[in-house]
Amino acid sequence: MMMVLAALSFMLTACGDKQAKQVLVAENKTETAVEEQTEEEILADGEMEDDGVALGDTELPAIRKAWASKTLTTIAADEEVNIERFAFAFCLEYQQYEPCKALHDYLAFPSRYDEEEADYRVVNKKKNGYLSCYMKRDLDWGIDCCYWNRKNGHKLVAFWLPEYHTSWNVDEHLLAFYDYDPATDDMTPEPSLTKKVEDAVAVFDSYWVTLPAEGKDIELIGIRIFDHSKDSTDRPNFLLRWNGNDFKIEQKD
Repeated sequence: MMMVLAALSFMLTACGDKQAKQVLVAENKTETAVEEQTEEEILADGEMEDDGVALGDTELPAIRKAWASKTLTTIAADEEVNIERFAFAFCLEYQQYEPCKALHDYLAFPSRYDEEEADYRVVNKKKNGYLSCYMKRDLDWGIDCCYWNRKNGHKLVAFWLPEYHTSWNVDEHLLAFYDYDPATDDMTPEPSLTKKVEDAVAVFDSYWVTLPAEGKDIELIGIRIFDHSKDSTDRPNFLLRWNGNDFKIEQKD
């Protein structure tokens, strides 16, 4: 594993006109000269904004590259098989995505969750096979979880993760599908379903997914944000209709 060789320490002056950066190099344990940067230069380098979100620091592209080749094992205790069990396995693996970390903490320590004090909001409809967790500081930054019963006795599990960025690039979203096998307690990725969805909306700039808190069908919205000849409200809808095993994609009028 690669080790971090340098740590950056920043100090703002009282007047706010300059920021000093001191670089400590772990490899030779020597100090380099203090380098001054303007606030604009520091933000351009991807450092923290006032709300604690690092500009240019996105987690989902890395998760997108990893998830399709990694099988997840759920906790095989006497507990029932439900959406909380699936969500815990996924969020435990991908805690670098902050909403996953928040949902993991909620599931690991449910008695500690205080809806008023927490910086995230959970909607738990376990009986419907639906669970979501969104950060309060941005309502579009979170995770939705859902599952369906397949005809062969397996479960199809889906996770929708939109990243906290304004570019709306497709690689800053993830709709991940898994097949759950009750014989092994494993969740095996089904990237072909993800590709099927993303191929359907490939003609658009981006897309948004609404997993069903009620019912079985997924709503999919293709979004045009860079074509100024189109009205910003021109968002053709798609429906992923459940067929007992996976989905048939239908374009809505």
